[in-house]
Amino acid sequence: MLSTRLPEYLAQKRCIRMNDLFLSFVPGKSFLHRLDPRTKVLGLMAVSFCILKVSSFEIMALMAIIFAILVIACHLPFLHFVRSVRPMLPFFTFIFLMQLLFTEGTHLFDFGLLKGTYEGFLLGSILALRFIFLILFAALITATTSPSGITSGIERLLRPLPLKYLGISSHDLAMMMSLSLYFVPMLFDSFRDLRDAQISRGLDIRKEPVKAIMSLTVPLVRMALRSVDEVALAMESRCYTGEGRSSMYVLEFRSLDYALLVFYCVLLFLLYI
Repeated sequence: MLSTRLPEYLAQKRCIRMNDLFLSFVPGKSFLHRLDPRTKVLGLMAVSFCILKVSSFEIMALMAIIFAILVIACHLPFLHFVRSVRPMLPFFTFIFLMQLLFTEGTHLFDFGLLKGTYEGFLLGSILALRFIFLILFAALITATTSPSGITSGIERLLRPLPLKYLGISSHDLAMMMSLSLYFVPMLFDSFRDLRDAQISRGLDIRKEPVKAIMSLTVPLVRMALRSVDEVALAMESRCYTGEGRSSMYVLEFRSLDYALLVFYCVLLFLLYI
């Protein structure tokens, strides 16, 4: 009995761990899950443009409220999005400190060579919040859209472009983006397994950081390259080609999709004027 149920248990556990990672798909039946992938991709582009145009904390607070409402409506755990931002926290901190210390204005503190300004604090906060919201909304799209749906949506959006003159097709670009989204959580999952395996063999990450880096980086790179070779071999063995391919997912705009597209146009028009 245990031997027959063990593979099912391991597969279910792996699925749960993959869903806990950032940029991973979380199955659901919310209205955002049911939207056409093209609507969500275009919505992400419109939201990204709005975020880059934002320069006040009031609008940032409004964006936070909208994001929280969408997450609650989709029945998604907030911890999933915390994990999406956490790997980029050093980068956000660096951006904030650079603006705080090197922007001229009214001094907030002065510790010799370290001088912070009020204007730098505001500018650094706005820039950091912009990047945070960009990642959060991108994670929201990937959490509510399957990788195959993202591939189909991007492929249909890029199809009108004359990419064939460059020697590529819209499906090739969409497939590369989809594989990138797939490999990110897979690499993090492999890193956690590798870290646990090295710790079980007596590796102390805190006392031996250099040895830990070498013990984790080299096997992880080998595993990544082996996975890429396996995917490439599988695609070649199935005679994969980016031209003349059909899809099992038939994309069709519904009334809500058309309403959101009109809303995107109105929003961008108001920001432009």
